[in-house]
Amino acid sequence: MFRRIAVHLDHGTDALRRTGFSLLLAKAHDAHLTGIFASYIAPGYFYDEAGLWVRSMDMARQVDEKGRSAAQTAFIEAAREAGVSASWRQGEGAPAECVAKHARCSDVLVVSQENVDDLDAASGNDFVVQVLMSAGRPVIVLPAAGTFRSVGAHVLYCWDRGREAARAIADAAPLLRNANALTVLTLDEGWDKKSGQEAPFEDLAAYCACHGFPQPRHEVRGTRDTDVGDAILSAAADAGADLIVMGAYGHSRMRQWVMGGATRSLLAAMTMPVLLSH
Repeated sequence: MFRRIAVHLDHGTDALRRTGFSLLLAKAHDAHLTGIFASYIAPGYFYDEAGLWVRSMDMARQVDEKGRSAAQTAFIEAAREAGVSASWRQGEGAPAECVAKHARCSDVLVVSQENVDDLDAASGNDFVVQVLMSAGRPVIVLPAAGTFRSVGAHVLYCWDRGREAARAIADAAPLLRNANALTVLTLDEGWDKKSGQEAPFEDLAAYCACHGFPQPRHEVRGTRDTDVGDAILSAAADAGADLIVMGAYGHSRMRQWVMGGATRSLLAAMTMPVLLSH
């Protein structure tokens, strides 16, 4: 069971969906929920006493504080109505740094896929990646569109026999113990079938049995004619999964940027919640 869950909050339109999803997750696990409010205060333009436009950091700070106070009141009230124990943390400066710092004392963090149309969101470029690389906790990323009332009934787990994948299945254990089905996906670009060094699927199946996970069904798919992210999403849709679990950034960031990579590809095209572990 997750005992402490954290959720990223800001002025953006996606914050309400994140709150609702996180409250359902917290209630299902009888967990404490921490709302982490991150805001980036930039000087704005306002009318002064003479009716002229002026650039003012003080005014921008007042506007931000008013919005933050309203967000805190709404969050605490929503938690009270849901019967979920909740607390509030806040900070200024770089949003990713603020969220990562306050999430380290939680079991999992909930954020949203970056949405360029959500102009009031306090995130910035590569927010999800920065949080994932520095929080030290698994991160559940919600797509920018869609409503998700439950998660983890059928899990698609991406297994390339690597370090990050091994961490991911352990981080997802609280969800997998309550899952009805588990599909294990291996993409042919993710492992060397000729090396003879890979851990056998039987060991993974034994691990799942020891921890009370559903009996895993193994599927291997090719990526010669498709993008890695598309292959994962296609397999998840075919399996009827409602959650993808995978390790993130198993290769260097430079290699990911030059060659693409499953993490970056999936974050751009995701259609269902994804639990990422690094």
